[in-house]
Amino acid sequence: MKLKLIFSLSAAVLLTACSSAFESEFKDGCRNLGANRSFCSCSYNKVEKHYGEDRLKQINSPMQFPEDWEEQVQQAGLACMSELD
Repeated sequence: MKLKLIFSLSAAVLLTACSSAFESEFKDGCRNLGANRSFCSCSYNKVEKHYGEDRLKQINSPMQFPEDWEEQVQQAGLACMSELD
């Protein structure tokens, strides 16, 4: 599934992000994999709503993603696909 690939690769892109650039890196990685700005912004917002801004900063520094990261990002993407369709 292309969506799963996009989000799996987005997680990998995030491994190189700076804490202050987490949102930007997430969205840039998403767009670089072929998604549009609206979709990437929507996805990030849903992930941020789930984890919270502080938790996202913690994820990025020391680069430890929660076990459910991929699942949550995929769910966010699926929800955004439905909303933006």
